[in-house]
Amino acid sequence: MKKLIMICCVFFAVSCSVNNEDDLNKFEIQKLYRLYVDDFIANDFEGIASYFIVPVDLKSFDKIALTNEEVISFFEELKANIQEGYAYSVIDAISVTNIKVGSYLLCADYSRYNNNDELLFQGRTHYVYIDTVDGWKINSLEPKDRAENSPCM
Repeated sequence: MKKLIMICCVFFAVSCSVNNEDDLNKFEIQKLYRLYVDDFIANDFEGIASYFIVPVDLKSFDKIALTNEEVISFFEELKANIQEGYAYSVIDAISVTNIKVGSYLLCADYSRYNNNDELLFQGRTHYVYIDTVDGWKINSLEPKDRAENSPCM
């Protein structure tokens, strides 16, 4: 009976540590995403590129960035063609889901505003984060439709 209780305790401890690791990964990925958004607002294109690992699959843009320079160029072009009057973004919702070992999907709902705090745009983007020797990095991004009653998943 003592062995059975001990085995149950070990399985419980292991399952708790797995959940804690998963929670820590999700927390770290959300933190990195918020820093990425700060760099996006500041037009720090080298900073933005530091959150990615190449090659980056830029889904819906029919592009794969093979170098950091291509990631920088992509964001320079994206920001040059963003909504007129854009001043800043606000994160409306974030969800992070483990999709396989070493890989998470971050879904972000965001709003873009001008200097008068007027709403210019609302969007949703999916980012795939992968575990690298340099920490969690974005491997792909894909804009998605943001339906009013559809939670970020």
